[in-house]
Amino acid sequence: MTASPLRASTRPLPGASIDARIWLTLSWWGVGLFATSLAALLTLARWAELQIAVCFFAPLLGIKLAPHGLPNLLTSLITACFLVSAAGWAWDWYGRFWWFDVVLHALNPLVIMSASMFMIWKADLLTPAPYQGHFVLWSTLGGLGLGIAWELFEYTYLPLTWPDTILDLVMDGAGAALGGWLAIWLIDQRGLPPVGHHRLTHLRSWTARRVPLPVRIPRQSRR
Repeated sequence: MTASPLRASTRPLPGASIDARIWLTLSWWGVGLFATSLAALLTLARWAELQIAVCFFAPLLGIKLAPHGLPNLLTSLITACFLVSAAGWAWDWYGRFWWFDVVLHALNPLVIMSASMFMIWKADLLTPAPYQGHFVLWSTLGGLGLGIAWELFEYTYLPLTWPDTILDLVMDGAGAALGGWLAIWLIDQRGLPPVGHHRLTHLRSWTARRVPLPVRIPRQSRR
């Protein structure tokens, strides 16, 4: 029995490079390093930093344990982003290095939107082929939306300036656009056709199951 196109698209097969076990191992090493850092903050009685770090660690652990089907490479990148972002808050890297915030405003949307667009494709809600620009546009708009929401959140407790806010949003949009292209590359590496919207998939599945009725050919009468 062959799998239907819907099952093939919602359950992608692992790729040779993006699903290598080394990426999964590195991801779990990152989780272990994160847990060790939490223990260090607890030992140093740095309660405020510990609370912030836990807010990053909890969703990361949830992502690691959830059956999402993301490539191991992307999971490793997500782990790295959570780890670096938490370290920036816990060890005040945002205040020590002026460029740290700028880099993360590009890196985080890149990883977040690549994972989001991959899951949207996996759910058959949007297809990157043949309209790759359309796929990247949605990724860019999603990243900008997240960036605007974050700037509004920062406005509640930080004095923001227009140059800093505009630079952050530019980096958010650039990172989200690259995230869309990364998602397209990951989908291509999975080696399965992005079939698009699930309604079209159901139609293709229904037409594929249509089997013509056999026609009985009468035997020639004996002479």
